[in-house]
Amino acid sequence: MTKQSKFIAIEAAFRWLTNTILQKPWAISIEVTHSCTANCKHCDKGGIIKNEKQATPEEYRRIYDEIRPLVVQISGGEPLLRKDILDIIRAIKNPGHLPYIVFVTNASLLTKEKYDQLKEVGVDQFSISIDFPDERHDKNRRIPGLFQHLNTLIPQITAEGNNDVTMITAVTSENYPYLLDILHVVQGWGAALNLSMYTAGRTGDKSLLISQSELASFRKIIDQLIEEKRKGASIFSTEAVLNRYYKFFENNASAGGCKAGIRSLVVNPDGSLCPCAMKMHTTFKSQKEMRKKFSKNNKCTDCFISLR
Repeated sequence: MTKQSKFIAIEAAFRWLTNTILQKPWAISIEVTHSCTANCKHCDKGGIIKNEKQATPEEYRRIYDEIRPLVVQISGGEPLLRKDILDIIRAIKNPGHLPYIVFVTNASLLTKEKYDQLKEVGVDQFSISIDFPDERHDKNRRIPGLFQHLNTLIPQITAEGNNDVTMITAVTSENYPYLLDILHVVQGWGAALNLSMYTAGRTGDKSLLISQSELASFRKIIDQLIEEKRKGASIFSTEAVLNRYYKFFENNASAGGCKAGIRSLVVNPDGSLCPCAMKMHTTFKSQKEMRKKFSKNNKCTDCFISLR
């Protein structure tokens, strides 16, 4: 561990303790646009929003300064649609210090040159979507040629040796049988794999939830993923979290203990704050107001994320 990384680790520990005591988020997701190049079955985003009200890089920075999370996700929509995306990251990043910046993208607009530019301004980790281990990914995202684009681009990026690419799969009833195949593709690209459990909170489509009749099959897949992880596969989720994913669907896509607004929150494109991406129209001017008016009485059980 370098001297700088030791300093950041100490800074992170202190920030985590401070934010925990003050009931401030460990992580925030800045959705810089709700426009998207994709139109995924499992998501409520898709297409270009004309005349979208968008905050400036400096306004996003003021929000960061108010909350001071450890981690900032730059997401969307598709964040690469913002022409000022590099300026946004520059405004938020403190070189040699927190926050840790994660860039969430479907990679349809990502190139090796754009990757290099994003790294230069301070992106620490890339979270890139993958729904299927082949061209079915294109169909689900409604972007022809996207899988082959990933198949070429991701190995070019991981060859840099920065260990900064995690492919993320939104797990649904349609793709869970192929999670091992997705893992093997991702490993071949030199990247890690993360999983996110689908919730109907965005789309209202419950047909994509893993049903009770599919639980036995899903359990086998989870057990296989755990075994692969024990063998050294780069799977971001811990064994405990993988088992809790199963419990989520076993409990009819329900999980208690939501900490939205306390451990995490979402910043909308216009700079308004909302507790999570499923409640983008429940907005507040400050995290303090959100904590008082929403989080204090929040009983939502509709999704599962690891910050619970």
